[in-house]
Amino acid sequence: MVKKAIILVAGMGTRLKPLTLNNHKCLTKVNGKPILHNALDCLKMAGVSEALLVVGYLADKIRGEIGDDFHGLKIRYAENDVYSATNTSYSLKIGLENISGYDSLFILEGDVFFSPALLKRIDGCESANVTLLEKYHPNLDGSFVEVNEHGYVIDWIHKSERESGFTIEDKYKTINIHKFDSEFAAKTLKAYVQKLCDMEDGKAPLESAMRELVRDFPQAVYGLESAGMKWFEIDDESDLKIAEEIFGGQGE
Repeated sequence: MVKKAIILVAGMGTRLKPLTLNNHKCLTKVNGKPILHNALDCLKMAGVSEALLVVGYLADKIRGEIGDDFHGLKIRYAENDVYSATNTSYSLKIGLENISGYDSLFILEGDVFFSPALLKRIDGCESANVTLLEKYHPNLDGSFVEVNEHGYVIDWIHKSERESGFTIEDKYKTINIHKFDSEFAAKTLKAYVQKLCDMEDGKAPLESAMRELVRDFPQAVYGLESAGMKWFEIDDESDLKIAEEIFGGQGE
């Protein structure tokens, strides 16, 4: 089985300033290890043969640090040259247009530091299309999903789209690590991302595309809980401190 990955690393990481003024957010170190290095190492351990990095802000810095081969993992690049005016939906659109020849596809956002065990967990799930989740607790914020009694995602809510009366305590936080089979990624997901980009000029987050998709196909994406395995999404310096505490000074 051929496994490939798309990692979205085009954004400017403005909430992590001043650390991101001269360094990319994905190269920020957690206990000495850059976020992107950790993701690539985990993908390699999961049997992924190729990772496509969708770059934009400080693209040359990422290319210079990562190169075309990272510890035996083939690295390719696709560029979002309008990164300052677009969002993750547009970067994912570019990624899906530039990758092929896989049986399963991991899609990651480049600001999550996580344990290799998480990729083993999602890769071992019998569902073809799956996203990693964690039940709400006070340390978590951002995008959340709602799941049905069978564990399938039936709503996907970006923080900016929370409606009046929205309750967070009964929802699940998205870890921003997903795995899809080739047909779903190349046809269904790609079509919804393209439609959203056309409607919103690429300015909407990818969560908006996922929201429309799971509403139309409520048994398409299974929500797999993290089962206490370590991870943290890093948006600002307070998040970085929490991540370093979670990973206990080891950076792995």
